[in-house]
Amino acid sequence: MLKALKQNIRKSILKSTQREADRNFFLFSCFMSIGGFTWGLLSLYFELDIASVIPIGYVIFSIFNIYFWVKKEDKAIHKALQTFFSILLPFIFQLILGGAKSTGVVMIWSLFALTATLAFYKGKALMYWLGIFVVLLGIVILVDHEIEYITPKQLRNYQIFNILLLINFSMISSMLFFLSKFFVDQQLKTMDELVETNAQLIAAEEEVRQNSEEIFVMNDMLKESNKKLEGAYIELEKTKDTEIEAMSHSIFESIDYAKQIQSCFLPQTNRFNEIVKDGFILFKPRDVVSGDFYWFYKQDHFIVIAAVDCTGHGVPGAFMSLLGAESLNSIIVNRQIFDSAEILNQLDYLIRKKLKQETTNNKDGMDLALTVFNTQTKIVSFSGAKNPLCYTKDNELIVIKGDRQPIGMFHPDQAPKDFTKHEFPYDSKMCFYMYSDGFQDQFGGEKLKKFMPKRLKETLFKHHTMSMKVQNSLLDSTFNYWKKDEQQTDDVLVIGFSID
Repeated sequence: MLKALKQNIRKSILKSTQREADRNFFLFSCFMSIGGFTWGLLSLYFELDIASVIPIGYVIFSIFNIYFWVKKEDKAIHKALQTFFSILLPFIFQLILGGAKSTGVVMIWSLFALTATLAFYKGKALMYWLGIFVVLLGIVILVDHEIEYITPKQLRNYQIFNILLLINFSMISSMLFFLSKFFVDQQLKTMDELVETNAQLIAAEEEVRQNSEEIFVMNDMLKESNKKLEGAYIELEKTKDTEIEAMSHSIFESIDYAKQIQSCFLPQTNRFNEIVKDGFILFKPRDVVSGDFYWFYKQDHFIVIAAVDCTGHGVPGAFMSLLGAESLNSIIVNRQIFDSAEILNQLDYLIRKKLKQETTNNKDGMDLALTVFNTQTKIVSFSGAKNPLCYTKDNELIVIKGDRQPIGMFHPDQAPKDFTKHEFPYDSKMCFYMYSDGFQDQFGGEKLKKFMPKRLKETLFKHHTMSMKVQNSLLDSTFNYWKKDEQQTDDVLVIGFSID
């Protein structure tokens, strides 16, 4: 999350810098156009009709150039043309009027243009413009005395020279003053934004630290349990028969303690039938603790039921189940969110955030099916992360597939997507089923093959007219008969229910 925030801040700063450079260029063009307009009026006043073409033409060019600069995506060519003519034309204007004495050193406008480029150019480009200015300045200095004879009669008065010099320097000084003040204000504003951005980064780091503390505590507990188990197994190999019995007892105590921790985070199964019309939860961990978990909650007229399959099983899977259950409590119980798609969106965000997946390359996550029933409107919404929802209606089994993306499991080349919400009306005659992949992936039968999703759906539909208690018993018997003496492949979770 912090990496994404820093990237967003960097993009924002670059965008702000470019925006300031464009604004500076626009101001520069306006100031230079004011200078061209002023000299156009002066030329007309002194009846210098031919010479007036240069400043007036510059103003007209600037208007059209700025218009196309605003409209077009490629702004570089228009910026370069504006800068080039802003530096070049004052020198040409001075030359055709007989040099510096006759124009009040009008070439100072080129110096103003060169100085202003610092506000919207950087790097080598500045050196190029400086080189052009120096070349033009050298040419003008070399020929200045040689061209005094072409000075128009109207400009040979020394007092006229003083007036033009005053006009040039007063306008340039004023523009430099206001332009410098504007640049300083911009820099101060940018510094304030940087200070605010730094404060946001610090606040984000603090939030990540606080949210991670709880996970670290549970992780330490599970690591401690693992250490006890490892130590216990080592001691078992070294001890005598009496010591083996004592160490075995310690091992089972540690596992039972881990099971108790997991049970504290999960709702009690005997309360399930308090919120549904009829239901069952077939829950068969491969080990004592499970990576699969069920979750349900009722608030006013909302009922939320979820079947979750975390990566792994045993103690690692149980740790993920604690993280998933705690996150669901935060989203649904604490924040009162009852939109199935938004619940999955928030769960995906929390898992990625708490496991720091964008910075640690952690790829743990979970698949799940989640339903939200509104008992007032009789509408059920379903959202799934890879896992489906099955329900019966009009003597038919209908399957709604979950989205293809899981919860968590960060991939750098895949941006998180919003989950889909499926809504439809329900009635008390409909039976709903959600499950993990443990049942369908169990090896067994005569040919030691997987049970498979199709056979599981056929089994659910075959018994859907019976009571949920009987269905639970038949599913358990079917699983044990299929597995026989084979080792259980994965944690098994199947939830069936009907809602009034």
